[in-house]
Amino acid sequence: MVATLLVLAAGCGGAGGSSGTGGDCDTSRGTLVVGLVAPLSGELASVGLGMKNSADLAVTQANARCAVPGYHLAVQSQDDRADPATGAAAAATLARDPSLIGVLGPFNSSVAQAVQPVLGAAGVVQVSPGSTATSLTRGANAVNAPLRQYQTFFRTVATDAVQGPAAATYLARVENRRRVAVVSDGKTYGEGIAEEFAKQLATEGGDVVARIAAPPGSPRAAVVSQVAAAAPDAVFYGGEYPDAGPLSAALAAGGVKAPVVGGDGVVNPGYVTAGGREGDLGTSVGPPPETLPAARGFVDAYRRAGYPDSIGSYGAFTFDAANVLVDSAVRTLGEDGEWSPALRPEMVRSVQGFHGDGITGLLSFDRFGDVSTDTVTVYRVQGGQWSVVGPAD
Repeated sequence: MVATLLVLAAGCGGAGGSSGTGGDCDTSRGTLVVGLVAPLSGELASVGLGMKNSADLAVTQANARCAVPGYHLAVQSQDDRADPATGAAAAATLARDPSLIGVLGPFNSSVAQAVQPVLGAAGVVQVSPGSTATSLTRGANAVNAPLRQYQTFFRTVATDAVQGPAAATYLARVENRRRVAVVSDGKTYGEGIAEEFAKQLATEGGDVVARIAAPPGSPRAAVVSQVAAAAPDAVFYGGEYPDAGPLSAALAAGGVKAPVVGGDGVVNPGYVTAGGREGDLGTSVGPPPETLPAARGFVDAYRRAGYPDSIGSYGAFTFDAANVLVDSAVRTLGEDGEWSPALRPEMVRSVQGFHGDGITGLLSFDRFGDVSTDTVTVYRVQGGQWSVVGPAD
């Protein structure tokens, strides 16, 4: 049943932006809210708006097929501005709504750290389609003593423990670039993926020839000078595209020809417009949605809906996450159940037990709340845009 629901969701059409209800659906029991916390303004808005629209599409399609008997579903979006304190306040606002069944997001791992305790204390299930820091599900000592602190947190994307090593392995084995300068922005995501990259590079026989901390907004001249002195084959950047693009341009201006390599926080059209160079590389979790037969219905429906923003790198993961919440609500309520906040623990159990085919692949969650799929795709800037190179393995 789960697989059928998700395949139907991926294949259905539907008008976007309204979270509409099918005309013949019984909605006499009222409205259930699917919350979303994402960066809807600021430098990362292109990511957040794609997430928001994809959640809206999933909920619109769910309403069209009368997914939750007796209820209308609605998306309530909160802008976290990529700021942890703002994200925590947004989560608290959502948690006070008794009709809230779960929360999608956030995108930034640093924001997720602030949101987890808020939603955890309220017992609200949270499914992130973008937060990849390993520590969010396995704690600070993920290798030797993994500890899941928040049973309410799940994600539909692979962790940095998958993505960082994949980038290092690809760079060493395929590109034969083994002398790498590692630069990171000091935030949760950037530091996490940089450390995972560095550990795997050593395993591959490579060397981190410089390890540089460069918080957003810090002078780039010092970074360029340190990188140039190390004469690396490549520069790995742990952080996001608004800072990675200008860094690539600054390195070029400083005579550093080595390509910049980044994770999913870098693979965004904004990277190129901000200064990213031809030949720069990036990795992202999951296969490109347009290459997956199961995702084509989603891509087509998104376009038909007329959203003004692109799907972005996390739209498909958000669509899957939203459908996980919808299906879990169906299983929690049954045929004739009445929603109340007292059912939030049951929603957590339903998500933990979820197993089905999403548009990004098979979806299920391990005991830490991490998704079962771990595909990583490599991209390269070619002709002024990110182009798929192929799977990292």
